[in-house]
Amino acid sequence: MGRPTPIIFAQVSAGSTPPCLCYDDGDPSSLQSIWQPVANSLHRLSTAEPRYVVAALVLYIASLFIVGARWRGFVRALGGNVSVPRATLATLGGIAAGNLTPGRVVRLSGTATWRQATVAAVWDRLSELPPVLVLSLMALIGIRHLTSGWRAPSIVVGVTVALVLGGLAIGRVGRSGIGLTGWRERLASNRVPARVFAMGVGYSSLLWFQDVLRLACATRALGVILSPTQIATLSMLAMLGGLVPSLAGLGPVEGGLLAGLMAFGIDLQTAAAVTAIERAISYGFSTTAGALVIALMGGRSLWGVVRGGQPPADMRET
Repeated sequence: MGRPTPIIFAQVSAGSTPPCLCYDDGDPSSLQSIWQPVANSLHRLSTAEPRYVVAALVLYIASLFIVGARWRGFVRALGGNVSVPRATLATLGGIAAGNLTPGRVVRLSGTATWRQATVAAVWDRLSELPPVLVLSLMALIGIRHLTSGWRAPSIVVGVTVALVLGGLAIGRVGRSGIGLTGWRERLASNRVPARVFAMGVGYSSLLWFQDVLRLACATRALGVILSPTQIATLSMLAMLGGLVPSLAGLGPVEGGLLAGLMAFGIDLQTAAAVTAIERAISYGFSTTAGALVIALMGGRSLWGVVRGGQPPADMRET
């Protein structure tokens, strides 16, 4: 049998469904089953409202400055000195390095030592715990109506997945080369004032609020309106996807967003389009812009640290 001839059926009336790509050989195993959903998702993506996409991008750029200002506060509390613009550029470069390599990169800029930058990054992450807890509670409310009809085996599977993800998060800390005990000792000897930590929590709260707004813009771009608790659920799913061992969360993050959107009743094509907008910004833009920052600000030494997997001597000292 020769190669099947594609026949395109298109509806041109207002409010019509996306074009359907079909094959005339009637073979159910043809590439139609693969490419038709992709074509429909691309068509759905082309209908996105640009103003909401631009708003999502602007929110993400604003989040980079929020993270830079938050990290700068902890660095200054530990005796270092770095400006907000340089801290923001260092943040963007660190994101790109983490997206492109399996290694871990700490933001280093200004007159901060590697030890100060690393410990500041840990305090930086700890300041996110309060807003993450709030969003987690909102997410539980968002999925309550979904789990009301679940049977016991489904609930067991969900709890098991949550425990596995928690174990992966702990494992990441354990593979850092220092361990939980070592980090406790370092944090105990490098305390930050309560005022600085409270300010960090404020920045983190603003950061996660931005995350929710950005996801809301991505969904609104396709005409989808979700409740705040549902958006919080999507935000938590994306965060949990980033904990799964992968390169920059590629695969798990997209899968989590798709599953969450479809669980809320969104069709596959629209869910894929929303996910594409979100990841084009949070992964595509950050990686491209961050790689440019690395190239312009001493990229060789940074990539050398990533490939070598060993921090400088001042961080290895006890």
